[in-house]
Amino acid sequence: MIRGKTVAVVSPMMVSLALALLAGCEPNTRALFTKPELFTYERLAVLGLDPEQEQLFMAAYFKTFISQPITFVERGELEKIIGEQDLREGRLSDKTRARARQILGVEALILCEYSKDEARAGNAMKLRVRVVDSETGAIVGSVLTENYKDFEDHAETAVKALKADLLSGGYRRSYPAPVEPSPTSQ
Repeated sequence: MIRGKTVAVVSPMMVSLALALLAGCEPNTRALFTKPELFTYERLAVLGLDPEQEQLFMAAYFKTFISQPITFVERGELEKIIGEQDLREGRLSDKTRARARQILGVEALILCEYSKDEARAGNAMKLRVRVVDSETGAIVGSVLTENYKDFEDHAETAVKALKADLLSGGYRRSYPAPVEPSPTSQ
């Protein structure tokens, strides 16, 4: 005790343990790639989430891409046209995507998978997002978030990561760099 105050002594081992625990709790977000086509889509559909999560994801998308004219197609409308079974993961065939585009004008499908992160202890969750062109089937954006926060945080983090990757030129990783002829080859 120093002049009426209690001084706590922290051992180096306790500090190391606390740092190790905090490192394991660190959120992990990776925008794997984002192509410029993402900015061109105006009619989108979100699949793979429950209705509440879908609403939160759409709100995050609107807030992040505020300058873009965006319309989300209601899941119920997709189910009427395509059928619920065809909207499940792995069942989006060329024909299914083409019908969504032809009948509802859906230019891109945002495929989401929200699940427990088995690689982390506790209540860590993972959100995997892929943006798929409904005409070509090409994946134009992909992001993965892993953290202990709520779904709303996952959605906001994922959408912001897509936009940040796009604005920072992340799409260049998806396209080969142009090869310039060397001066000796002329």
